[in-house]
Amino acid sequence: MRRLLPSLVVFAASSLGAQSFYDTSVRLAPSMYSYSIKTPFNEKVTEMAFPIYTLVPVLPNLSVDVGTAFAIAKVENANTGSSSQISGLTDTQLRANYTFGQDFIVLTAGVNLPTGSATVDPSELEAATRIGSDFLTFPISGFGSGLGFTGGVAIARPVGAWNLGFGASVRQSSQYEPFRDDAGTATKFQPGPEYRARVGLDHPVGSGRVSFGLTYSKFGDDKANAATFNSGDRFIGEFAMSNALTERVDYSFVVWDLFRSSGTLINGAPSASGNIANGLMYFSVRAGTFAVEPSVETRLWMQEGSSTSYLGTFGVRFFVDRGLYAIVPGVGFTMGSMEAATLTGYRATLGLRFGGAR
Repeated sequence: MRRLLPSLVVFAASSLGAQSFYDTSVRLAPSMYSYSIKTPFNEKVTEMAFPIYTLVPVLPNLSVDVGTAFAIAKVENANTGSSSQISGLTDTQLRANYTFGQDFIVLTAGVNLPTGSATVDPSELEAATRIGSDFLTFPISGFGSGLGFTGGVAIARPVGAWNLGFGASVRQSSQYEPFRDDAGTATKFQPGPEYRARVGLDHPVGSGRVSFGLTYSKFGDDKANAATFNSGDRFIGEFAMSNALTERVDYSFVVWDLFRSSGTLINGAPSASGNIANGLMYFSVRAGTFAVEPSVETRLWMQEGSSTSYLGTFGVRFFVDRGLYAIVPGVGFTMGSMEAATLTGYRATLGLRFGGAR
């Protein structure tokens, strides 16, 4: 779900505490993201995405959700006059959650169904590479990755005035063919397993809360034809705080940092380590069922052997919540630098929720 859910984060303020089948909800988030990277690259990268996500509370303690998307990504290069485009359905993610007690233990089982095209042709390669960037933000970062399975467990308990949680999961994917050359020869790729562990703390603060999280992801070796390589491990630290400024104005502050350790390249040489730091501050000004959320976000990308890249994004979104449905339009403008080239961008989103009234 990690590729799809960021596209649906426009509903982050909505409760998912549905208790019966009648609380089923459908959520859509059509969006457009575009970045213009200046000299020496002189590229424009644009993606239009149409994610759809459904949550079905089968039983009070059992919920099932499913999500997929249709996307179009295009790269235009002014230096060469060339362009690259990829479009189609993405994979479908199906997930079930079962809760024991009052969120004491949560079991999760997920399946990645290969409904998207996992194989990229030479004419699509540049577009597929750009939307998969670790630094730039796109609603869909990949179209297909083959059949995959994920299983996880999470436990939460109060410890004094705090809540302590721990979670662990493992994911295994089947072999697929990510690339086919002009001669029709396909590369066979077997992803290594991923093991993930997370610990978190949170505590009420006024009408909001403060939370801390630490996630560690361990990746097994990947295999491409006869070659073996490794992308390195990930460490993610998170801090979030929310509270009310006045009766009608809330604020939220979120900071996270992702460090990727050195791995192994396909030729056996060590790969460069990297770090991405991100900070987001937004306010919510409410008036009945309507709310306005201005925001500012900044991101730094530091990679061994490369210059530091940064982004600054100014955005605003609007909530109209009518209970049985909600409408959440939003826009944003980005400025920054990527590998010493100046960069500008914009985004437009429209979140829609039907059902699942609180």
